[in-house]
Amino acid sequence: MMKKLLTLLLVTLFVVSCEDNGMNYSHADYLKMMAAINQDEMIGLDAIDDDGLQDEDYDETLYDMDFTSSRIDPFPTDGSAVFRFGRKVEDRTRDIQFDCTDCDVAIATITQTQSGTFYAKAYNKESHEEIDSFEKAFSETFVKRARLEKKDNAENPDGYVWRITAVSIGTGGAGSKLSVDEVRIYTPMDSDEAVYTLNASDASLIDKESMPKLAIGESFRIEVSVSNSDPILDFRSGEAVNLHIGKHKKHKARRGLRDGVQADDGTITYDNVFVRRLKVPKGAGSDSKHRRPLKMYFSVLDFGTMLDSDVDYYSSVLAFPFHVYNEGDTPRGTDG
Repeated sequence: MMKKLLTLLLVTLFVVSCEDNGMNYSHADYLKMMAAINQDEMIGLDAIDDDGLQDEDYDETLYDMDFTSSRIDPFPTDGSAVFRFGRKVEDRTRDIQFDCTDCDVAIATITQTQSGTFYAKAYNKESHEEIDSFEKAFSETFVKRARLEKKDNAENPDGYVWRITAVSIGTGGAGSKLSVDEVRIYTPMDSDEAVYTLNASDASLIDKESMPKLAIGESFRIEVSVSNSDPILDFRSGEAVNLHIGKHKKHKARRGLRDGVQADDGTITYDNVFVRRLKVPKGAGSDSKHRRPLKMYFSVLDFGTMLDSDVDYYSSVLAFPFHVYNEGDTPRGTDG
């Protein structure tokens, strides 16, 4: 009996609080909107978690990238060492604010903070012996917006459900010195014109049916423009860019991008535009012809963060989901 009274009291307090703050949705609406966010594959940020360092020999292939057995790329250096690094998220907090004017359409602002440990190790390329290692604490904050709409549903006891119909680009990181400014996706791979451009300053909501779509096995080229207001180490451009692609930390791959333009005399100019050619992984979809969401996270880390234990942790991330489909399914740019 006491438990029922406590539950009733908490529900009553919530309803009073909603009315006091001018919210135009009920507790039932709140629960349905939260359920829609928690269940939607487009929203989460789990795939940014590397789950710490991977084994040196990469024996466990959890994600078939179609062209390599590695699940997570090591960081390439110019010397005799191989450098491996990874985040391990140990704590997450999430705050969700709903803006609901007429309560048939709501805009959710999702702020997620994750913290944990950043691990780094250096190995000798020839002997594979560990040369050095360190770890440091990190904390990152990300913001994303989503549009939810109330939809009639005869199978639901209340006669309706809330569904996410559009999402924004997700941005965030640690500190303010780094920024993933723009991502350009080219397909066919050697095309001169980007088929998709994602800009960090674009706060608009993109309808789910208008999200980027790529076919399983399709080749594409990625270009990522970044900014670094204070490169701590004088090495290349001063930072490293990685693409995390997958669903969550147990179903993902991390691929490093390269910057630098080589002149005829062999000199390289680093221009903070990072490039990589990839294929949409086989493991992204299924044997069905239904489109499946997959997530892309473009992450930049300062070299001071990665290579110096005494430097604070700096990062920036631009995240966005896209649809993958088998050939013969809905072509790019059309409704599903």
